[in-house]
Amino acid sequence: MSTAQPPAATPALPDRSTRLMLFGIFQILLGCLCGLMGLMMVVVSVLGPMVKAAGAPQGEAINAQMMIPAMVLYLAMAVALIWLGVGSIRARRWAWTLTVVVSWMWLIMGVTGCVVFVLFAGPMMSAAIEQQPKMKMPPQALVIMRIITGAVLACIYILLPAIFVIFYHRESVRATCQRRDPQVRWTDRCPMPVLALSILHASGAALYMPSTAAYGFVMPVFGVFLSGAAGAAVILLLTLAMAYLAWGTYRLQMAAWWGTLLLWIVGILNMVAFSQTGLMEMYEKMRMPPAQLEMIRKSGMIEMMSRWMPWMGLVGGAVWLGYLLYVRRYFVRSAEGAPGDTWPSREA
Repeated sequence: MSTAQPPAATPALPDRSTRLMLFGIFQILLGCLCGLMGLMMVVVSVLGPMVKAAGAPQGEAINAQMMIPAMVLYLAMAVALIWLGVGSIRARRWAWTLTVVVSWMWLIMGVTGCVVFVLFAGPMMSAAIEQQPKMKMPPQALVIMRIITGAVLACIYILLPAIFVIFYHRESVRATCQRRDPQVRWTDRCPMPVLALSILHASGAALYMPSTAAYGFVMPVFGVFLSGAAGAAVILLLTLAMAYLAWGTYRLQMAAWWGTLLLWIVGILNMVAFSQTGLMEMYEKMRMPPAQLEMIRKSGMIEMMSRWMPWMGLVGGAVWLGYLLYVRRYFVRSAEGAPGDTWPSREA
């Protein structure tokens, strides 16, 4: 892999240090907001057993326990955003690269999530609310609530990342980071599309185990739901596999590319098998309270997931396969010893 110095920045391009500082401050503020959300969930999780002991319904304590995955995610996002914000203020090349990569991932996942909300999650949420006698709402109020929820999600998961993508993709912003930070950084040694793949693997390795711990390590394996020690063992193996794939893809190892392809094929087949089994068994193993289980049954979520999940898995698998085939050329070049630029190119 090449360790050549990056090309010199074009002097004619304007300096964007001030704007980088403003965007960096914005990233830090977003990170602080995520940190506050995570700390709030920590407080709820700590108070959950106290609420239960005070005689509150069983479901409230369970809900507090199930906040742990979101709490871990929010705290991880807080650390990442603050770290990137400091790097942007200092106009570091690694911060520019990671912000571009993460913003694109954020935008793509956000668009996908909003589509899923409009087509599936929104109707299921309305159906679940209608099943609750204490939460009866007029149809017009439900429509307004779904519109407001969709608008908020669109702002958070589409508008915000789009703003970051547009700003950080400007050549003048790139040149400013290149000019103020001329050293070769670790992010320069991996093409940006492959770096995104490595970040996905690393995120899964870091978050998968603590996120599933709150649910008793429930793990669907081709129609069989493992939990407890057996589920934890399978999840640990997957965590170790994703950790290796994160390292191997960053190093452009061909074995890591094949490992990613194999892991994704197994995951798609497992999803198809999972959607055809009794999903309620999984929720019961996750120790969800009876009231929530009954709400899930009445909302029609199980039938909808069984009908659409295989197709969603196949469509998602086809898109992912296309992406893997697209980035394969970088692994092939590395295996052949072909030289490449360390500074991310416009193509990347």
